[in-house]
Amino acid sequence: MKIKNKRVLFGLSVTLFLLQEVSGQQIMLNGKITYERKYSIIKDLEEQNADDEENTWFEQMKKNLPKYKIDFFELTFNNKQLIYNTLQEDENPMLRWYKTITDVTQKTIFDCDSSWANRTVYDKTYLVSDSISKPIWKLTGEYREIAGFTCRKATTIIFDSVYVIAFYTDAIPLSGGPDFFAGLPGMILGVAIPRLHTTIFATNINTAALTEEDFVFKTPKKALKVNREGYRKDLSTNTERWGKYGNRFVLKAMF
Repeated sequence: MKIKNKRVLFGLSVTLFLLQEVSGQQIMLNGKITYERKYSIIKDLEEQNADDEENTWFEQMKKNLPKYKIDFFELTFNNKQLIYNTLQEDENPMLRWYKTITDVTQKTIFDCDSSWANRTVYDKTYLVSDSISKPIWKLTGEYREIAGFTCRKATTIIFDSVYVIAFYTDAIPLSGGPDFFAGLPGMILGVAIPRLHTTIFATNINTAALTEEDFVFKTPKKALKVNREGYRKDLSTNTERWGKYGNRFVLKAMF
């Protein structure tokens, strides 16, 4: 009987040890993550003007515009929920044309498989309520370090044709990430969307003593209530006269 109890205790000790460390990294169940979202202005301009070899306006814009639009976001998490907020927007006046969405706030509650997001597109505010996004991810054998965490690479296709690369860490064993990105067996710390010339990568991760006040989600009084598909359809309807750029604008407004 004593031997059996010793085996049980040994098994519990091993389990606790494994929970504390994953690949030499300490498990983190609560904290704050700062993300940098970088959008390549120059690559976007080059793509839009690929068929116009003598566009002097385009060449002048390339000289005057910054190479990137860079915004910062903060993700606060514990083992039950997360909230993702705009931390600092790029205020360069030359980039106002590239400001697709503002005032981003998103909350996710894991146990009830629910997420809510406030997103303002120009003069229209949306409350996007839906289940947690669950793309079909393909795990790869590639790894890279992001903000001090070892992350595994995964890929997926969303909205029928948009290829997405993500990097997640199982040292933060929560199926979340920046914006709508989720569905991997660990926190997503890096995202690359080549088609939109956009990357979202964690730059700083810290543990934090959190309270419920850190997860307060305020619903706008005047907001169109939709799910993610309804949000995309409404954006498409509002930009259908914009031609090819309208489709691109809708995709940009999803992230």
